Amino acid sequence: MVVLPVFYFVNPSDVRNQRESFEEAFDEHEANNLEEVETWRAALKEVGNLSGWHLQNWEYESEVIKKIVDDILHRSKSKFSVITKDLVGTDSPMEELITRYSDLGNNVCMAGICGLGGLGKTTLAKVLYETERNHFEGSSFIANIREVSKKHDLVRLQKQLLAQILEDGNIDIWDVHEGVNTIKNRLRRKKVVLVLDDVDQLDQLENLAREPHWFGSGSWIIITTRDEHLLVQHGVHNRSTPNTLNDHDALKLFCLKSFKNAQPIEDYMQLSKDVVYYAKGLPLALVTLGSFLIKRTINEWRSALKRLKNNPEGKIFDTLKVSYDGLEENCKKIFLDIACFFRGKLKDRVIEILDNCGFAAEIEISVLRDKSLLTIENNKLLMHDLLQEMGWEIVRRESYEEPGNRSRLWLRKDLFCVLTEKRATKAIQAIVLDSYEGDEACRNLEVCPEAFSEMCNLRLLIIDNVRISNVPNHLSNDLRFLEWHGYSAKCLPSSFQPKYLVELKMWFSEIEYLWEGVKYLNKLKLIDLQLSKNLIRTPDFTGVPILERLCLRGCIHLVEIDPSIGKLSRLTVLNLGFCRSLINLPSNMDGLRSLQKLILLGCSKLACLPENLGKIECLEVLDLTGTDIREVPSSINIFICHGCEKQIFKSRLDSFFCIHSLKSLSLSTNKLVSVLPASISQLQKLEALNLGNCIQLQSLPEFPSNLRYINAKGCSSLEPSPTLLSVSNLLQASIAFFNCLKLLEYYEGSDGLAFAILKRYLQGLMYPKTGYKTSNKRKDRSGAAFHIIIPGFEVPPWLTHQRFGNSISIELPLNWCNSRWMGFAICAFFRINCSCYSIERYSLKGHVIALGDMPHSPHHIFEVLIGETSFEYSVGHLFLLYLSLDDWLSTGWNYQCSRIKVVFDTNSPRVEVIKSAVRLIHEQDVEDFNLTIAQCSSSCVNTSEGTERGTS
Repeated sequence: MVVLPVFYFVNPSDVRNQRESFEEAFDEHEANNLEEVETWRAALKEVGNLSGWHLQNWEYESEVIKKIVDDILHRSKSKFSVITKDLVGTDSPMEELITRYSDLGNNVCMAGICGLGGLGKTTLAKVLYETERNHFEGSSFIANIREVSKKHDLVRLQKQLLAQILEDGNIDIWDVHEGVNTIKNRLRRKKVVLVLDDVDQLDQLENLAREPHWFGSGSWIIITTRDEHLLVQHGVHNRSTPNTLNDHDALKLFCLKSFKNAQPIEDYMQLSKDVVYYAKGLPLALVTLGSFLIKRTINEWRSALKRLKNNPEGKIFDTLKVSYDGLEENCKKIFLDIACFFRGKLKDRVIEILDNCGFAAEIEISVLRDKSLLTIENNKLLMHDLLQEMGWEIVRRESYEEPGNRSRLWLRKDLFCVLTEKRATKAIQAIVLDSYEGDEACRNLEVCPEAFSEMCNLRLLIIDNVRISNVPNHLSNDLRFLEWHGYSAKCLPSSFQPKYLVELKMWFSEIEYLWEGVKYLNKLKLIDLQLSKNLIRTPDFTGVPILERLCLRGCIHLVEIDPSIGKLSRLTVLNLGFCRSLINLPSNMDGLRSLQKLILLGCSKLACLPENLGKIECLEVLDLTGTDIREVPSSINIFICHGCEKQIFKSRLDSFFCIHSLKSLSLSTNKLVSVLPASISQLQKLEALNLGNCIQLQSLPEFPSNLRYINAKGCSSLEPSPTLLSVSNLLQASIAFFNCLKLLEYYEGSDGLAFAILKRYLQGLMYPKTGYKTSNKRKDRSGAAFHIIIPGFEVPPWLTHQRFGNSISIELPLNWCNSRWMGFAICAFFRINCSCYSIERYSLKGHVIALGDMPHSPHHIFEVLIGETSFEYSVGHLFLLYLSLDDWLSTGWNYQCSRIKVVFDTNSPRVEVIKSAVRLIHEQDVEDFNLTIAQCSSSCVNTSEGTERGTS
């Protein structure tokens, strides 16, 4: 929102400083409503600093009004020009639609934009939406409904609609009928603009926008679709179809792509007009052809036009295929793979799969993007519907009558024909079948055991969510990537010797063993048999020397790991999670010299680790949650052991704190942890400690100075003690005591534990050799910062600037940034309005904004993730942060700001920020702390002793 104040016969400085009549008015109201008056004062200060118009003479009133109108028109035009940058031919149809929709006044406008793919329906709707959305109380643009509906039910789209309009990402809807009622009940009084893009089924409209009265007066509901009859069925009378571009606009759009200019360069005018003629004004065809011909010679243009003349009808397919024909052979193959299998998939994963198939996918995808055959949004590979259909048609034209003679199969009916009637040929290179829609019958396929025998050139096979009985007795030895979830045989075919295979993934399979003896698969990097419950033993790994990842998670009947695993010198990840029948690991695992992550989570019968495991120097992550293992190697960096309730855990606890290489230790939800060993202070490499929901934990020891992160959320037995102040020794620490309610018993004056820790911390910055055993590393006071979250009842008065609500703005005094300034202390007092266990991932984000005579406003952002836990509704929490000078300088601050503003945002309406506060910290403040340090220590000790007497 932009605020443009008009100072009508009033001085801006009087507004800013509340002088003259403002002062009199405030004095009159202040006695009765001080808090509200303070809010008014802050608002007027802010308005008084804004740039606007100052009218002091009646004679110039008309001129000022004209300036205001011109300025607003200019701002609106500037905004519109940014949105429509590089678009051609949208101004006139958009203005026509705005006029048509606006003529309906307060009536709900339900309108449709229909026409063939590539005509610009979505573009027109998007421009209209972006330019007009600020005139509505809520807005939502739901894109690609046809595509999304194939993979997800309509509940997902209903949630998106409500989340965008209501700006609430935590709306729960269990079925479509509940979604319909929620939309009707919550939006019927709200003026909204809603775009439903690419609708292809009537039930989509009926469950997202069935009736105009679902929405408030003056709402706009805009539907784009290829099917005009769908709009007729839905009773949409206000329908329009965008025209193809006229010759002038078509030439301009084509030239912007082919010459990066609105006009052709010399000698290319007639050739450009010829291309525009063949494109027939279709925007997608113009963009694609322009990208194809950029920087090509005149002879190349003539050659391309000659090809176009073989298709005088100017069909969309023929036009688009010109760009496809200009690709290198491997680039063509990748385009077809993406069009048939990977549209909408994550770019990085697709590149990994295609690389495994022998392509240089990164550069080829870049070429496809440059030629406008592919776009990348949110790291997903996308292409227009017409381009995908072009790819499908190219494959179909390989053999219209016989699917078994095509290079790629992805449709169930084609696969049914090929696999059940034994009509496969060596032409087939890739098969992807993932049947997520349809009834149960669609997910079962009876095939001939010899069905795959003729597919000797098959390189890619993905079968997901489809059960194929009579599994093949032969698979192509040319396979590079095999992903077959639910594979129903006991083992792979004995004839299967895929020497080029890179990835083997078979989740939920019925495999008992992969193969007998040794198979030499010298390219294999991944074996993933997750949740294959019948797996009894692993294969001999001798023939897979470069295996990097082995995942057997959830193989509950696995009893044996072949000793040859010790030869896998390149193995980096070994996941044996929930292999609950596994009793022992091979003794020769020291050969796994590249192993970085070993997951033994839920291996309940596993009681010991191989003695030589400690020789693996690369081992970083070890998860022993739910095991009976007592001793751990001393070389790991990250150790995880969650949810332990057995007494055996106590016997091995001391051994955990002798691992001097540890960087991260996670012991969350361990009910037997009451006291941490003092030896933790010797772990000088430890940076992160997770004690979340250790409900028996009563006290904390002194920590190593390198520790950065402490999570003690939900440690409900944690009591106040002098050692808690030792966390002030840590550098740039993030400390979470969420729901540690006993810490409310700490009382130091009126400030509480959080501020006692902050004061100790600041003393350590100025006096590194005094205070509470402060680390001598903290001599650079400007670079250190920390934040803490802890239960509290109120923001203490020590924070001099306070305001109810989630934001506060303060004027900075003159010379505030002198050499004795250290930083800011910032605080939010907040509450979670939920009195039960919640799995929501709540977060609180703060923004510190500099205001003043600067070309831009430096901005510092910090965030705390509260996470999932149980909540006590009546208890609030304090989020306290110290923002140092160096932190502030890193935002681009240039010593010119005169005010700062602190704003706290949350990701859920359940997180309520009750009060915001801020204070400038100078060296004098820290010097004053020294006067009370002895009293602070005494208060903490007395509180602790009193608690002990009360519980004895």
